[in-house]
Formats: sequence, C-alpha cells, structure tokens
Amino acid sequence: MRMRWPLAVLAWLATAALATAASIGAVNTVRAGLFGPSDQALRESEVEADVSPVPAASPTPPASASPAPGSVTPTAATRALATGGGSLVASCADGQATLVSWIPGAGFEADHVVRGPAPAASLRFKARSGGGQYRAQVTCVSGEPTLTVGGDDD
Repeated sequence: MRMRWPLAVLAWLATAALATAASIGAVNTVRAGLFGPSDQALRESEVEADVSPVPAASPTPPASASPAPGSVTPTAATRALATGGGSLVASCADGQATLVSWIPGAGFEADHVVRGPAPAASLRFKARSGGGQYRAQVTCVSGEPTLTVGGDDD
C-alpha cells in the first residue's frame, strides 16, 4: 500500500510533463502557420514597396471618368511617414494631400484628423496620459508627400 502513492504521483507527473510538451509543440506549429515563416517587423523600404502604386493590369479608364472622392489614383505618389507619436501613409495627387491611413504609437491616439484631399492634410498623435503630442501635417512638394511635425509646444 505504501508503494502505490509514490508510483501514482510519479505517473501523474510524467503524464503532466508529456501533456505540457505536446501542447507547447502544437501551439508552436499553429503559430508558425498563422504568422508565416517570420513575424519580424518590416523595414521601411519593405513598407514603401507594399504601399507603392502597382501598375494596373486592366486598361486605363477613359479620360472622362473621374475617381471617387478621397480615392488614390494610380498616378498618385504614396509614402509611409513616421513621427514620434505614430506612423501614417499619405499620398499626393493633383497637388492635393490625402491621409490614406495612420497607426498611433503605443500610448498615443489620433485626433483632429483632416484626411484630405486638401492642400494640407493633418492629424495629431496625442499621448493618452502625461501630456505630449505630435502634430503631423502633410503637404505635396513636387508631387511627393512631405511631412512636417510639430511637438509639445504647438
């Protein structure tokens, strides 16, 4: 009778260790399938390549057709831009700046968004606590989105 308890505890510990190892292996296998071969952050050049306009495979619409308001035309210059409070993607078309998307950094939120198209598109990345803000303004210079950032004293 005295030998049964230690053997039962030993068997339980071995089973628990095996189940834990199998679970970790399964989670790692699923993680690799969900996130692909690498979950490393992209470099700036990779982001710019992803947001750069791709030549259309379909024929160009007739000159009389106009794009929907707020849409980015294939001839628009698009760039990823960064501030201390977050990142944004902006485009320029016909001298008008448009904020395509933005992602606040950790601890920041976006507000006062002027999406465009306009001569100047802008937004503010504001710290959620403790003050601090970054005012981002995008204008078009020679057809390229150009970022101007103002800090806390704006």
